Amino acid sequence: MEQLADRRNRARLAIVEEVFEQSSGRSIGHTADLNAYGMMLIGKSDFPIGEKIRISLEIPNGLNKKIRTSLTAQCRWCEPHLETPFYNTGFRFVYTTEFDIEYIETLFFTLSN
Repeated sequence: MEQLADRRNRARLAIVEEVFEQSSGRSIGHTADLNAYGMMLIGKSDFPIGEKIRISLEIPNGLNKKIRTSLTAQCRWCEPHLETPFYNTGFRFVYTTEFDIEYIETLFFTLSN
């Protein structure tokens, strides 16, 4: 298994996209840091560490095009965002199939080049 330090050194994208809870469709915040393995979310809610949530977000795919992606994300950490009513939350994406991993890695590799 790949070490956390190795994954943290991979390309990250400064893409700001709204993130939705898939079951309710409600917005839970915006990405601040995004890669194939997880994201940092800035939102109004705090999340318990370990909680899994099904999310959807749109990822840019070429000029003026976006792909809506649904993923399961697990909260790894959560902290208040400075002196604001917001929270920074780190999520790790939980993949269920090798296809999911390959699809997301390919998508992010394409975007980071």
